[in-house]
Amino acid sequence: MANNPFSMTFGIEPANLINRIKETDKIISEFSGNQTSNYVYIITGLRGSGKTVLLSSIASKLSEDKNWIVVDPGPKDNILENVASEIYETTKAKKLFVKGEFSFSFHGLTFSLKGDEPVTTVNTLLKKMLGYLKDKNKKVLITIDEIDNSDQMKTFIQAYQSLLRLKYPLYLLMTGLYENVSKLQEDKSLTFLYRAPKIRLEPLYIGSIASAYETYLNSTKETSLELAKLTKGYAYAYQVLGYLMFGKGLRDLTPEVLSEFDQYLADYVYDKIYSELSKKEQEILHGFKEDRPMKIEELSLVTNIDSKIISVYRDRLIKRGILYSPTYGYLEITLPRFINYLETKYI
Repeated sequence: MANNPFSMTFGIEPANLINRIKETDKIISEFSGNQTSNYVYIITGLRGSGKTVLLSSIASKLSEDKNWIVVDPGPKDNILENVASEIYETTKAKKLFVKGEFSFSFHGLTFSLKGDEPVTTVNTLLKKMLGYLKDKNKKVLITIDEIDNSDQMKTFIQAYQSLLRLKYPLYLLMTGLYENVSKLQEDKSLTFLYRAPKIRLEPLYIGSIASAYETYLNSTKETSLELAKLTKGYAYAYQVLGYLMFGKGLRDLTPEVLSEFDQYLADYVYDKIYSELSKKEQEILHGFKEDRPMKIEELSLVTNIDSKIISVYRDRLIKRGILYSPTYGYLEITLPRFINYLETKYI
């Protein structure tokens, strides 16, 4: 049997990836332009919406360009030191440094610029490295997946802002949940993040999902479209449903697959999303009894929550990516079969 083209592993680029062409082109063209106005982009969206895959795809494309050096230091301790180490260890950069007799000594690693004083701080080290790369017309992209509000992240952002003011060719692409990005932005020392453009991932195009199902599952156009609609364009749901059906050699949906589909969504995504909601947000979502748009007034009547209060939480839930407004005064849940999931929870 052929390998399953669908993947249920988070962050791994699947064989049947539906490219987010608009978002990819926007970021790459902005970073690659001769007169760049944005050096930072933040990709936000729900868990399972494809943030990591998009970040990896952009990093991969830029890595193919000889003028780009792409590093992924991770969002944990000593981010700056990891950036310096990753830059040095990148084959493109290492060849330049060796050729230019670049070396320094820092935290057990031996590197130094010929004729210069020893480097004593990571900030000084990065300035020397970036200055050298700038002279060689190289650009550096730092990618950080799932940023948080940690002290390490704040320290890194402050240092990055300082380096950016010196006009080094240093670019930053990050992903994060809406709530984590918001907490980081609230820090008064990181106000420049408010100006950083954000790309909130929308659902995948249903037509592209249907086409993929028709190709890989050999389903009819009608069935493929119904399967695509079932996912609501949610990236993880698209992969899970395809994975289950391909693995069982099915062309049509069965109750067994639908049950497994619900179970995977609950275990790997929905439980976590639900647990991170406030009590009031949970109560509002429990007001949706059918998978259809609801008037705010109707939702208020069902939940016994004042419509003004719902409006406050509505904005939060929309920014999180859980709700959207298909038309003025109406709200709908974005996640596939989330209403079925809510039936298993108690308020």
